Amino acid sequence: MRSKYEIKADKELKAEGFHTDYKIRPRFPVHGYSVDYFNLFDLAGYKDGVLRLIAIKGHQGVPGALRKGIEAFSIKKVVKEIWTFRENKTVRKEIIE
Repeated sequence: MRSKYEIKADKELKAEGFHTDYKIRPRFPVHGYSVDYFNLFDLAGYKDGVLRLIAIKGHQGVPGALRKGIEAFSIKKVVKEIWTFRENKTVRKEIIE
């Protein structure tokens, strides 16, 4: 279930013209599934070649570990790929420049 702050942030980004995405919290926890992007961010927004990853917190403030994790998070390069799974059980992997 999304918090009211996540919903508010999602609406604000959409009003600015961003395409947004968030992860669903499963009703029954699944081993290995993270409910945040990179275990840090609650919401992703994309517009005009800009990707915004946003961590959302309420009145309790920002835990120091979260702030340090976000400060240390770095994306040096983004690789765009398309994976096509075929009927003969082969996979075609294509890198898009």
